[in-house]
Amino acid sequence: MLWLAPALLASALATTPPGNGGLLSAPDRRVRSTDPRIVELLEAGMQRSPTFASLVKSVSATDVIVYIERVRELPRTLAGRLLLLPIASNQRYLRIQVRSDLPRPDMIALIGHELRHAMEIAQEPTVRDNSSMISLFQRIGRSSRETHTFDTTAAQKVGWRVRQELAG
Repeated sequence: MLWLAPALLASALATTPPGNGGLLSAPDRRVRSTDPRIVELLEAGMQRSPTFASLVKSVSATDVIVYIERVRELPRTLAGRLLLLPIASNQRYLRIQVRSDLPRPDMIALIGHELRHAMEIAQEPTVRDNSSMISLFQRIGRSSRETHTFDTTAAQKVGWRVRQELAG
């Protein structure tokens, strides 16, 4: 689920174990977290799900930087959300927030779902603020009852596929 709201940029750096080709550990990586559990889930997702690994690789080839964090509280109808942060030095930043109480496979699948939303934004260079992001998701997604909350069929399919690949 995508939820749009103003947010402040928090800098975050993290490293991961080897084996991801630098996608999660390089200084210029595009997918980042300061949370050791998220870093471990990213590594596990890349190792166990070809779809998840492909998403991380795809995001890594774009101009967006995605920070991922666990949060204790989200609006009750959301398990995760993606926020567009203010542009700094012409750089587009996205923040993915996922509920911290989810089981490991659900959290990996949800991160995959949200990374798909990140790709939807990355593929539209005109998305530079919340207004242009709302326009994008009004065009490619569908709105829920919550204000500025959208989802896409592509992100739902990715979440399902990642969950299937993790199950084995």
